[in-house]
Amino acid sequence: MKNEDIVRTYFSCYENSDKTTLENLLDDRFEFSSPHDNKLDKSSYFEKCWEFNKSVEQYQILKFIDDKNEAFLSYKAITYDKREIENAEYFKIKDGKIINIKVYYGNL
Repeated sequence: MKNEDIVRTYFSCYENSDKTTLENLLDDRFEFSSPHDNKLDKSSYFEKCWEFNKSVEQYQILKFIDDKNEAFLSYKAITYDKREIENAEYFKIKDGKIINIKVYYGNL
């Protein structure tokens, strides 16, 4: 699977509340970082971040840059109450699994 397909599947899991597919997409050594989170492991990521799937109706990828085992993108998340949130994320991917995500947000 191409990096872009992997990343699109990741966001689709949030749109469709598909936790099982997302669990399989994330490597066992997965780490997640954001301005408020420093290297959450896979279990902590689901505890802290998974509930956001109940808030977002749709993700729109605005820009996607792919380089071997890395992807960087900016996107807009549209919530069920029609708020728009813009973020940027860096993905590290190996053997079809996401091993690291760093999310950047604020005044983009």
